[in-house]
Amino acid sequence: MRYTQSQIRELLSISVDAFRTWRDAIPALAMHKGHAPSFTPGDVVAMAIVAELVRDFGVRVGTVGHRFDQLFMECRGRSWLSLENCIALIEVDNLRLVDVKADRPSLDASTLRVPCGPIISRLRSALTATESDDVQGYLQFPPTSVPGQPEQRGKRA
Repeated sequence: MRYTQSQIRELLSISVDAFRTWRDAIPALAMHKGHAPSFTPGDVVAMAIVAELVRDFGVRVGTVGHRFDQLFMECRGRSWLSLENCIALIEVDNLRLVDVKADRPSLDASTLRVPCGPIISRLRSALTATESDDVQGYLQFPPTSVPGQPEQRGKRA
């Protein structure tokens, strides 16, 4: 499945201007032009990690865009199932994805750790909530049972 820019902005609550800034700062996003669905599930997770770092830690995309480019390369082509058990480790000069079980915190350098599992859970919830609303639609009146009328054959009023 591929996602459009507007779907991603809605999923992650990103403004058009913020997305445009990210696209200018992160080379991996620059290749996604236009309105056609071109973002992979891995790209969506990478953008969700970027959004979390921006919102929660005040990271400026323009100053570390090249490292975020590494994040997109690590996530691209991977399914949500394979990313669920990963942690994004953002170090001063490196960014990598590691398995939760293989993660051994380094005490030598400052590191931001972003677990992918909770991010993917939020994305799934948002997507399934949207899908169920679209399928059912909104009912103006609650459903009620209507008593059936006996069938009358051959009689016309």
